[in-house]
Amino acid sequence: MIETRKLTESGRSASPEETRERILTAAREVIGRKGKRGATTREIADVAGVNEATLFRHFGTKEALLVACAQHFCGYVQLADVAAQCTGPVADDLLLLARMMFARFESLQDMIRWSLVEQEYEKDIFAETAWQPQLAILAVLTEFMRRKVEGGELTGDPQKLAMVFLGLVFMHALGRKKFPDSLLHSGDADAALRFYIDVFLNGVRKR
Repeated sequence: MIETRKLTESGRSASPEETRERILTAAREVIGRKGKRGATTREIADVAGVNEATLFRHFGTKEALLVACAQHFCGYVQLADVAAQCTGPVADDLLLLARMMFARFESLQDMIRWSLVEQEYEKDIFAETAWQPQLAILAVLTEFMRRKVEGGELTGDPQKLAMVFLGLVFMHALGRKKFPDSLLHSGDADAALRFYIDVFLNGVRKR
């Protein structure tokens, strides 16, 4: 069977990059509704407007598509780019990174929900690549913390510092729906992030 190449809105044939983007976007949509286990390559291809042969030509397997989807949407590349340029006061840099992560976590609620539900299933998927979105983000933050520790602005184990900071922002993003009326979640998100950063840097014991 000869495949008909899909056309873009401008009437031209879609490029391989555009087709790949469409498949990734469709994968996220289907995963958001059915989870990684329930998502089928046939439905993803239908939503993307391509046939399964095209999907497999771009990604090879469903598992490879799921990993590519996580890599594409988790935002670790953008976070790494910004973190590498953070050379200001530590509180300002942390707020910038917290804003980025919070916005990304807010936009990925659907994928995060299924990721938490399907942890056992994901272990097999990501085992072959030795890559996981949370570890990629943690690596970016660990490198940032390492620079701050070496510069004398922070003290402690960089990876542990990164884990605590990541946990604060992640918890806040997920908690907004779980506890919408709480003092932290019902107000301005920026104010909450600033509070977390103050606790992270200074603790809560009376000085």
